[in-house]
Amino acid sequence: MRKLFQADASGAPRLFSMRNMVGAALIGAVVMMTTAATDYAFGQHENNGPSPIIVGQSLQPKDSKVEVAAPKADKKGKSDDLKTRPIGSRVFKAIVEVAHPDELKPGEAVDVSLATLHGGGAHSETILKHVFVHSVERVPGSENQTPPPEEAEDAPVVVEHGHEQPEVFPTRVVGLLVNGGQLEKIRLAEAHGILRLSIHHEAAHAGMLASVMNNFVTNLFQPLLLFFFMGFAIPLLRVPFEFPKALYQSLTIYLLVAIGWHGGELMAELPSSELAVAGGLAAVGFIVNGIIGLCATWMLRTFTPMRRIDAVTVGSYYGSDSAGTFVTCLGILATLNLLHDSYMPVMLAVMEIPGCLVGLFLVSRLRRSGMDKLGNMPDEPGYMGDAHAMTVTSPAAEDVSENAETHEHHGEPVAKSVGAAVAPAHKSALNLKLLHEVFLNPGLYMLFGGIIVGFISGRQAIVDPHVVEGPNNLFLVLFKGALCLFLLEMGITACQRLSDLKTAGFGFILFGVLAPVLFATFGMVALHGYSMVLGHAFEPGTYALFAVLCGAASYIAVPAVQRIAIPEASPTLPLAASLGLTFTWNVTLGIPIYIEIAQHIIQWFPIA
Repeated sequence: MRKLFQADASGAPRLFSMRNMVGAALIGAVVMMTTAATDYAFGQHENNGPSPIIVGQSLQPKDSKVEVAAPKADKKGKSDDLKTRPIGSRVFKAIVEVAHPDELKPGEAVDVSLATLHGGGAHSETILKHVFVHSVERVPGSENQTPPPEEAEDAPVVVEHGHEQPEVFPTRVVGLLVNGGQLEKIRLAEAHGILRLSIHHEAAHAGMLASVMNNFVTNLFQPLLLFFFMGFAIPLLRVPFEFPKALYQSLTIYLLVAIGWHGGELMAELPSSELAVAGGLAAVGFIVNGIIGLCATWMLRTFTPMRRIDAVTVGSYYGSDSAGTFVTCLGILATLNLLHDSYMPVMLAVMEIPGCLVGLFLVSRLRRSGMDKLGNMPDEPGYMGDAHAMTVTSPAAEDVSENAETHEHHGEPVAKSVGAAVAPAHKSALNLKLLHEVFLNPGLYMLFGGIIVGFISGRQAIVDPHVVEGPNNLFLVLFKGALCLFLLEMGITACQRLSDLKTAGFGFILFGVLAPVLFATFGMVALHGYSMVLGHAFEPGTYALFAVLCGAASYIAVPAVQRIAIPEASPTLPLAASLGLTFTWNVTLGIPIYIEIAQHIIQWFPIA
């Protein structure tokens, strides 16, 4: 896979030096001190109390800044009405229009719409469904009676769900119980119009198969996926088009920084209780992806005729994750108005590491078991003797490069590079150069950097919201457009990688298509189990994102590690599986299927 950044003159990433380590320590210290300072300055150094009440713009005086008020506590220091509130929830309070004010009571489930006026008339769009009411009050200084019938008849009308409704409604000060994702969505909506509440009514339940098919078809033909199909068709139709490499690199950097920025900005508003939940989820994700890497290796060894070194390498790809699949899922969730928890970009970074470590561990065991310079084991054809007994200047090593060009096992290519042939005997599975590549590769650095910058800026925005206006215009408004171009390029690359599967065998192809569904489902079950243990309900979008983190295969981080630590493995088969098969499957059929599976898991096993 293409590099995001150039290495040094020798082609290898630069090693740690005393200057590197001192610089890293200084950066870490600056981040910690800045975070602590912003916590103290913004009064959030201790956030273990009740969930705050966020006051909307409609209740604030003009030119005032965002205020955060805490509910009144009882004698024991806790608010009774917040004892049963889910972790990380908060109350958003604003002046809203209410379709039926007499029916609106605390605890009622409502749908939230955004009402706006355009040149063509009034327009209402549902932005949130099934949100619970926390409190209802009359607007101070106004009786807010329902308008007389003749006034309602003369008012402009808005078509909503196929019915004409008067645009003029009574107003109330309503507190809504929301989580982080819902809070962000409702605050952005209030800035563009007035919020309108209506009592939530469950739709008539259609047949399960009809509902699944309707949702699947709707998700499949999103603009993002259509761009992928467009790119996939370019090699098939032999269109003389080559995507500019510089543009691809720029898009990759932009998407990683944008994901990190947005995630860090949202995490800045999380209470410590929800950050603890995120930490536990990171541990769950790390363990799950480690298990997936081991299972993928076992499946390839059992059901395909691959060499052990190739099975381990491909398995390590599946024990990691895919940034491209993640950002595609983010775009689809945004289009479908499905919310996700704000700390999921951190999961993207954390769950990329297990596959690298699993691959390094298993390969070190193979080397201790007598693997030769070409990656063959003693019981595999073409074995040339224990690599530890060979030296670079031995006659056997001199002939390795020539043999590598002609050797095949079961019709599969092996590593055909001088680096694979004359790689020195590895004394240990890990070294500083390898650790640098695993933990400080360009992708992880851009992602973590965006998270840190977004987090610090988000803390500052609590006092002055204008701090984040400029970056939000860049990283949020343009995100979907940049993602469309990125998927166009990925479609081209995925189609080109399919040619590498001609000699892979049917079992390998079947694995590349079915294993993602198995791993994604396993991940969602593990997430739901963690949710049930905590008694904390995650957003449906969180399930979908966690599924793609488990069901995707790496094509950036692990290939970079393979170049340094596993040069004996085939360089083509892992990328053919991860890009040609699994990425194509996930962004076309996989993500819609995972969304459906997630919704049914949530319905069938509700959180107590």
